[in-house]
Amino acid sequence: MEITKPHAVMLASPGMGHVIPVIELGKRLAGSHGFRITIFVLEADAASAQSQFLSSPGSYASLVHIIGLPTPDISGLVDSSTYIAVKILFMMRETVSTLRSKIEEMQHKPTALIVDLLGLDAIPLGKELNMLTFAFIPSSARLLAVTIYFPTLDKDIEEEHIIKKKPLAIPGCEPVRFEDTLEPYLDPTNQMYQELVPFCSLPPTADGIIVNTWDFMESKTLKSLQDPTLLGKIARVPVYPIGPLYRPADLSNADHPVLDWLNEQPDESVLYISFGSGGSLSSKQLIELAWGLELSQQRFIWVVRPPVDGSACSEYLSVNSGHGSPDYLPEEFVSRTQERGVVVSSWAPQAEILEHVQR
Repeated sequence: MEITKPHAVMLASPGMGHVIPVIELGKRLAGSHGFRITIFVLEADAASAQSQFLSSPGSYASLVHIIGLPTPDISGLVDSSTYIAVKILFMMRETVSTLRSKIEEMQHKPTALIVDLLGLDAIPLGKELNMLTFAFIPSSARLLAVTIYFPTLDKDIEEEHIIKKKPLAIPGCEPVRFEDTLEPYLDPTNQMYQELVPFCSLPPTADGIIVNTWDFMESKTLKSLQDPTLLGKIARVPVYPIGPLYRPADLSNADHPVLDWLNEQPDESVLYISFGSGGSLSSKQLIELAWGLELSQQRFIWVVRPPVDGSACSEYLSVNSGHGSPDYLPEEFVSRTQERGVVVSSWAPQAEILEHVQR
């Protein structure tokens, strides 16, 4: 008699910091635990870093099945000033009905649903469709601790932290300095606060919480999350540290011009600069960094995004074609530095670059 593999469905929020950990978790469940894995991602423009990554040769193809979902139109819910996390939250919320339909159409019904941090509105689908549900935190136990604790704060304690700027004590964990407080928690009248703080009470409504960390890295925080007398009374469900999850380099299957250039450089001679898929600099910061690189005479690879003079993550969902020389850099910067530097204006194979001996 043929043994049917358990089938788990996973939902990834947009952005490389979500998509890559979800895929790596899926690969681990498939390769080490015998799961059949289907991963749903929101479709992005073909020129985006996410699309380029998903279309590039990778080791995940034989282990997980990736399905694109149409990105919903949220133009009536947000404007240009809306915080990026709120935009993604709305996108994921509007995607739940489509996800439900896709799961209902599956011939091999899933028994588990795993949703990452900004897709928590999909958790109720578990009860509707008879699946176990798990919230996946792709970053740290510290983030989980802060986000689930903040919605439980008394008004007086919250004011002590936000207005008087005193450290926020968290049961069983290191206190949070005011300087380290996440932006959404600073203004209770702001849309970020009003959407994200209640939203962060959702992880305990799942059957379990999976975190991309490990005991040695965050032992104190994990003990608190698992202790029913500390944060465990807020988490209420098992917390599973399964990290670290990361995309391993695959130099044997890497095909990118920047790697060809890197092969020609002396060992340990190249500086790699990248601020991630959500990181962007102001025009002034970008120009200063360009001048610094040029004057340093240092070999470099720079993954650069257009300047933004507003939110630090304003470019998170933007598209960058990657063709030609970026016109937001100092005039003739690329031509003056082309003998010792490479400017990449779109996606770069970061794991392979960092693994390279020349880096």
